[in-house]
Amino acid sequence: MNKNSMNQYRNYLIGATLLAIIAIVAGCLDISISFEPANSDTASPDQKNLISAKALDINNNSNTPVELTKPVQKTNLLAYKNNTETKTQTSGLLRMSNQTDKPVRLALLSRKSANQNNLKKDDPITSNLPAHWDFAPQEGSEKGLILSLPQGKLNIDKGDVLVAFAEDGTRRYWGPYIVGETPFPQWHHQKKEWLLILQP
Repeated sequence: MNKNSMNQYRNYLIGATLLAIIAIVAGCLDISISFEPANSDTASPDQKNLISAKALDINNNSNTPVELTKPVQKTNLLAYKNNTETKTQTSGLLRMSNQTDKPVRLALLSRKSANQNNLKKDDPITSNLPAHWDFAPQEGSEKGLILSLPQGKLNIDKGDVLVAFAEDGTRRYWGPYIVGETPFPQWHHQKKEWLLILQP
């Protein structure tokens, strides 16, 4: 074999290898290479339809993410009123509103139950404290829910402690709130109840 034919063979081998690499890269990147006649007017109508069909197919197969949204419903949410009587001595009911998108547990620790000397064993209202309530997402978000105990109504007093936490594993919590000492829950003088609203 002479040197000239070896150089040609080597050039063909390098060219074929480069074309193979380009073809592999083009295939991985989903690039297509096509050859068209220099004069596009000479293409037959069938070829023009095929080209436009391919263009439509490319547009339809795009990987554009589609965002699905729920229609937003306007609801009247319960809200705090401006109240200057937040530090009150009054005992009253507790209204709770969960305006979050999380399942929530509200826990109550009564100051009465913390002091065991004042606890009456025959009093069903105080003997069941501390207590907790579970709320679904958005439960009571419009009007709130009056909380009660299995034995009857629940009255909370100044110094009782409320804390709420998400039950979905996010470690989100609200509080602790000390009734009559922190800004929340707020006292509603006309309804004689405390209002606690959990917001996101």
